[in-house]
Amino acid sequence: MKQICIKLTRDNYNFRFKQYEGMFFHAEIGDSEVIKYKITKDEKGEELKEFGNTHIKDDMIYIPQIEAYLDLKKMK
Repeated sequence: MKQICIKLTRDNYNFRFKQYEGMFFHAEIGDSEVIKYKITKDEKGEELKEFGNTHIKDDMIYIPQIEAYLDLKKMK
């Protein structure tokens, strides 16, 4: 399993919901089609804002709260 932590900034990702700017997206990517994730206020992942399930399509992970796909190839 691969764990990722991404800081959600408008400079790096094009999204329109200000309340998620500066927050952190945490996910564990494995063999399953379903990806469990959480959005937190801190990089350690302790101050939980939201959590849920998402999916990967064409090496891109979908974040429903910001309605955006993030390219996993660019994060490697």
